Amino acid sequence: MNQIGDLKTFLQALKERDLLFTTEKEVDWNHEIGSLIATLEPSGRAGYFPHVKDKQFGVCGNLLGSMDSIAVALGCEKEEITDFLAKCLDRPIKPQIVESAPCQAYIQTGDQVDVTKLPVPVHAPKDGGPIITGGVIVSKELHGTRQNLSFQRMHVKGKDKISIMINEWRHLKEFYNEAEAEGKPLPIAISIGADPVVYVGAGLRYDGDEMEIAGAIRGRPMQVVKCITNDIYVPAESQFVIEGEILPNTRELEGPLGEFTGHYSAPWNSPVIHVTAITHCADPIYQTINGASFEHINLGNVLPREPLLKKFTSYVSSGVLDVHIPPYGSGFLALVRLRKKNPGEPKNVALAAMMTYVNIKNVIVVDEDVDIYNPADVMWAVSNRVVPERDIFYVPNAQGHELDPCSDERGVQTKMGIDATLNEESRCLERVRYPKVDLSQYV
Repeated sequence: MNQIGDLKTFLQALKERDLLFTTEKEVDWNHEIGSLIATLEPSGRAGYFPHVKDKQFGVCGNLLGSMDSIAVALGCEKEEITDFLAKCLDRPIKPQIVESAPCQAYIQTGDQVDVTKLPVPVHAPKDGGPIITGGVIVSKELHGTRQNLSFQRMHVKGKDKISIMINEWRHLKEFYNEAEAEGKPLPIAISIGADPVVYVGAGLRYDGDEMEIAGAIRGRPMQVVKCITNDIYVPAESQFVIEGEILPNTRELEGPLGEFTGHYSAPWNSPVIHVTAITHCADPIYQTINGASFEHINLGNVLPREPLLKKFTSYVSSGVLDVHIPPYGSGFLALVRLRKKNPGEPKNVALAAMMTYVNIKNVIVVDEDVDIYNPADVMWAVSNRVVPERDIFYVPNAQGHELDPCSDERGVQTKMGIDATLNEESRCLERVRYPKVDLSQYV
């Protein structure tokens, strides 16, 4: 397999693993690409669509929609992802500044700028318009050098205008509040189509520059280059870079968009970006993320939080073997595989999981013979090992996520723990297991 260093080598690596679907048929950026990606999602395959109606560039999506693809991106086994990322958080590698980069092979400024020429999809049927979802925001504090990577949805409104929703808890919000208080615009850049570790890093909560975490994952400094119209440093191997500034004291409705909960969000009164430049590499590919998709949840909920979930639950019990926040649970469900020593241990572990992050609402603890990456196996344990009045417990009036439809406006909700481990008094102690065979020997 080729070494991964940018989007194109990642696509090649996925192709070699039969994790990439490509069609030579022309597809429409208006809804069709979103539907194709959604159709591919259950198979775990990414999609590449080189011919897009009325657009010059191709589109790819669902690149990090499965744990198999994520393992390829990180260069580790699927079962090693959580521990691998936890180690990377402890050994950041500063990026390397370069004078020239592939992402600036073609430069558009001034009247040449036209974001509407990019193949930004309208993903879901009721999305408010073309919304940039697969762009990594690179921002910097106004009076300092600290940079930050993050994901924000960005609604394309015109040739040089994009509205951006900024979550309250983001570092970007801190930077923007500082600039707006002084009546100044905040320079930013949007990297689209980069080495997948840049996307993984952008989803992690880290007080430094997440390019350092991307470097730790790759085991080398990531190369960055200074933007054309501002002092932001962006991934040198980006397919596209949109440069601009978030205007102070300016708001405009953006959205709706299919959010990670699986629901459409309401239109939001959000700040506005004035675009100052667009640069791209030779033969670039536009990368997108379907809203409310597994990829959306993997980057926003699964990968950033599993290392902390493992740390918190392992603190309570040394018997914790694996943890997983499955994307089909919208980030609200945590699974823990436990080598149980005490009958009360699963409940303590479940409580620790609930404390890990505000999103985690439901926790299922299973025995070591259950595969937490296989929903059928987890449901088998719930169906065969849970006595409801004994093994299910509730934590009322706990803080959850405001977007959780089961919470009130401030996120207050009831959390639930399920002990799906085998009870010592159970009538069925031994699970049926058939030896696995190599089917290639029978062909």
